[in-house]
Amino acid sequence: MIISYEQDLRLIRTLLHAYGLSGSDAACVAEVVRHSDFTGVYSHGLSRLILYIRQLENGSMNAAAEVETISDEGAVIRLECHNGSGIVAVNHAYDVLLEKARTYGIAIATGMHSGNIGCGAFYGCRAARDNMIGIVCCNTLPSMAPFGGAEPLIGTNPIIVGVPAGAEHPIVLDISTSGVAMGKIQSARREGKAIPLGWATDVDGRPTTDPDKACAVLPIAGHKGYGLAVIVDVLSAVLADAAYGFHTGGNDLLTAEDTGFCIILIDPSHFMPIPDFTARVDDYIRMVKSSRPAAGVPEIFLPGEIEFRKLEQLRKNGLPVTEAVEKELCLYAAKRGLIPAGGSFAELLAVCL
Repeated sequence: MIISYEQDLRLIRTLLHAYGLSGSDAACVAEVVRHSDFTGVYSHGLSRLILYIRQLENGSMNAAAEVETISDEGAVIRLECHNGSGIVAVNHAYDVLLEKARTYGIAIATGMHSGNIGCGAFYGCRAARDNMIGIVCCNTLPSMAPFGGAEPLIGTNPIIVGVPAGAEHPIVLDISTSGVAMGKIQSARREGKAIPLGWATDVDGRPTTDPDKACAVLPIAGHKGYGLAVIVDVLSAVLADAAYGFHTGGNDLLTAEDTGFCIILIDPSHFMPIPDFTARVDDYIRMVKSSRPAAGVPEIFLPGEIEFRKLEQLRKNGLPVTEAVEKELCLYAAKRGLIPAGGSFAELLAVCL
C-alpha cells in the first residue's frame, strides 16, 4: 500500500502512544521516523518502528523516562536519559543546547543510558533550519568487529553534520562508520533477500551474503572507518559515561541499550553575519555542483541532496509500505486493540489520529 506523509506520521504516533509513550514523546519519535521513511532511509523508518514497539512491549525501552540534567556548566551539559527513547533524548538535548549555542557560540551535551537515535539526518536538518552547524554522534549496540577481528564489539556509530545554506539545500551528512547499517541487514532478513558481498562477515570473520549468517558489519574504508568508529565510542560513550562494547544491552532487545550520544551546536553568527555565512555556503555548493564530473557521471551531489530530492518525490507520490511491514504493524496494533485480530492495514490507518 502507498501512504501519505500525514498518514505515516499518524500511524507511527498512534502505535507508539498505544505502547506507552506520552503524546508528546510519540509525536517527537514519529517526526524522526517519518523523516527517515520519506527521505528513502528505510532502515530507520517503519521497519525500525517495529523494533521500538518491541522494546516498549518488553520494557527494555522505558516509556515513562524523563531526560534529567546531571550538570549544566553553561555551554557544557550532561544528561541522564533513563533508558528512554534515544530520539526523545537527542531532541531534548538539542532544545537545551540551542539557546546556549546562540549565547556562547558553541555548546555541547552528552547523554548516558540512552538508546537508538533514529534517522540522524533529521538532527542535521533541524540544526540547518535554525542556522546552526550541528554535529551529532552516538554509539550503538555492537555490530561491527574491530579491523582484523571477527567479534562484534563496536557499533555502526553514526556521524551526523548539518550545515545551513541560503538558497541551496543545506549540507547534511549522515553516515554510519560501517559500510551499511545493521538495520538494512535486518530488513533483508525480514524480506528474505540476500545481502551484497562486502556488507557483513559471519561468526568467523568470513564474508557472507546470507543475512541470517551475518555476525558483524564491515567498516567503511577498512581501518579508516574503524578508527572513526572508535572515536565515536570515545565521544558518545566514554566521555558521556555511557555503556560501550560488551557493556551495552543485548541485541536481543530484551535489555536496555544503555548507549550514549554527543551533540555539538555551533552558531556561525559568532564568526560572521548569518547571511554572509549562508551565502558562502551557497557559493561553495555551486562551485562543487558546477565542477566537471567524471566520465559517465551525469551530476555531482552534495551530502544530503539526494535525500532532499527523495523527500520531495515521496511527499508528492506517497510512501510504499511492504506487505511484510504491514503485517507486523497490524499484529502489534491488534495486541493493543486498535484493530481486531487479523485486521487489515487499511483498517489500521483508518483508526490512526
